[in-house]
Amino acid sequence: MDASVVYADLNLARTREPKHASPPSLPPDTCRCPRWHRLALKLGCVGLILLVLGMIGLGVLVLSLLQKTSVGVIGGEIGEGIIGDNQENNGTKTTESPAKLSCTKGWLPHRDKCIHFSQESNIWKEGLADCATKGATLLLIQDHEELRLVKDSANVKGSAFWIGLNHTWPDKNWRWINGSTLSSDVLQITGEAKKDSCASISKDRVISEDCASDNMWICQKKPTLVPETLCPDS
Repeated sequence: MDASVVYADLNLARTREPKHASPPSLPPDTCRCPRWHRLALKLGCVGLILLVLGMIGLGVLVLSLLQKTSVGVIGGEIGEGIIGDNQENNGTKTTESPAKLSCTKGWLPHRDKCIHFSQESNIWKEGLADCATKGATLLLIQDHEELRLVKDSANVKGSAFWIGLNHTWPDKNWRWINGSTLSSDVLQITGEAKKDSCASISKDRVISEDCASDNMWICQKKPTLVPETLCPDS
């Protein structure tokens, strides 16, 4: 009797024990995606968002550049209009043209130099000093054309003129005052070359003379740049 009661109580207790809840089962046709598929999907979404943002930024940049270009064109047209109006309004004013080389009064222009024939005579060193006070030097003859020009001018003036050429010692060479040696192809010197010899030029020859002799002289200097002003036709 007691044993049957105990067995019955144990069976009743077992039937009353709570059952553990099992996880709900998925339908048999449900697809389970691997983890790397989900990661790839997320990365794809991020890349798409970045692409959209980049396209928006590029569009804004292009629009800004187009606006700046249009403003510059309009500003240039306005500026040209203003300049044109000013030119029309100032039509009576003089306009500047490129500068030209000019020699001061009393100086003869020749190529890239201005040449001056003195009116007084003195020794060679005084002629050299006088040219220096004028911002010039004694003449250095460059070629046969310049030699012919100087001879023709000396013929008209009827005198001999010191040039920037003297006989130096102890090397016994004819040298120009810039230190270069005389080239025999340019001119030939008549007369004996001594220790204190300087060259003078006349209508037909170049002569070796004592530097203490009295002669006129020829100076040369660079021309000045003078802007030309032209009045437009009315």
